[in-house]
This record gives sequence, structure tokens and C-alpha cells, in this order.
Amino acid sequence: MWYVSTRGMAPRVNFEGALFSGYAPDGGLYMPEELPQLVGETLRQWSGLSYAGLVKALCSLFIGPELIPKDDLNDLIDRAFSRFRHKEVVHLCRLRNGLNVLELWHGVTYAFKDLSLCCTAQFLQYFLEKRKKHITVVVGTSGDTGSAAIESVQGAKNVDIIVLLPKGRCTKIQELQMTTVLRENVHVFGGVGHLKQHWSPNQLTILPPPFLSFPSFLSCIWGWHMPWLSSE
Repeated sequence: MWYVSTRGMAPRVNFEGALFSGYAPDGGLYMPEELPQLVGETLRQWSGLSYAGLVKALCSLFIGPELIPKDDLNDLIDRAFSRFRHKEVVHLCRLRNGLNVLELWHGVTYAFKDLSLCCTAQFLQYFLEKRKKHITVVVGTSGDTGSAAIESVQGAKNVDIIVLLPKGRCTKIQELQMTTVLRENVHVFGGVGHLKQHWSPNQLTILPPPFLSFPSFLSCIWGWHMPWLSSE
């Protein structure tokens, strides 16, 4: 599986390249060069999978076994969801009159972003350990992204995370989720003003080479979107 820029001017890359690049060199976003075609029988088989099983099946379509072997991929997904409070990870609550509620809040921070970021972080750590490298991720947040990103990498030996939050403009519980994690690789800074005023340094971290090349936890990046497909 190859990934190409939405602007069509950058060389194609594999999943690892897309994961660590943030924006493409031409300023576009990486997307799959081709979308897998699923037949009805496959969908019927998938209908009986657990949420974690569905994430594994979907991710295997977009990550070649030459990059992450199937057994390793399954282990990564299991590890990503190991801290969720519900055994189903995502629980479908069936109410009366055909009304159903899909519960997306069973992650560590109670935010739906736990579902994607826990997987994204596992992918990053897998390649970093394999390549013997270390990275720093910078996150600008209004609340839920920062806390979910911190929990996904806290304690990781190959990743440091810097979170910029608007002081006094997050909910109290979100601010506490971010400022009370006592890990050497977690660095949180509060600034005066709103999120957009803090966004400039965060945007710098996803500028294309030759300026800087950092992975990103922004929700527009494929490494975030791919695990989220299972919830849509």
C-alpha cells in the first residue's frame, strides 16, 4: 500500500513514511493511493468481529505485512486498547424503539480521541524501537486531544510529548488530566489566550522537509484517521 499527497506533487511513501511525515513535502496530506474494494462476503464476516478485531482487519488493508507482520499488528492493537474500561472497547447500547447509542467514552480520558491516538502511538513506538530512534511530538490542544495524546505515549522511552494548552480555557478535568501526569517524557505548558494563538509553533512541527519533519497527532493526518475508520 502506497500513500500519495492530496496535492499530487510529492513522491509516494509507504505507511511508515506517511505516519512520520505529518504534511507531505508539497504541503498536502497523505492519503492511500488506492482504496481497497470490499465484497459483500467480507462485510458479512466482519459484522461478527469485536471492535478490536475490526480495527485489526481494517489496518491490515492499509499496512503491508512487510512493514508490520500480522502477528505484530494484532499485538499492537491489543496493547493499544488494553487500558480501556470496557471489555468491548466500544459498546453499542440498544435502547427502546430502535434507538442505539454507540459509547465512545471508555478510554482512559473519556474522550473519543482515545480510540485513534492509542493506536497511532503504538504504530509510532513500533517503528521507533525498530529503527532505534527517538522523536518529540508537539500538540496544541483545547482539551481532549492533549490529554488523549499524553495518555497514549506517557512512559514511552522513544517519544517525548510537548503539549500547549490555553490556560483557563479548558475544562477543569481536562486541565488536570494534562497537568498531573508525572512522567519524564511528558511536558505541558499553559499559555494565555485561545488555541489559535498557540497554534503557530505547533504548525511548525509539521512543516515539510527541509524545514522540520515530525509526526503529528492532528486529526487530519492519516495515522489518526485509519484506526478511526472502525468507529464511522
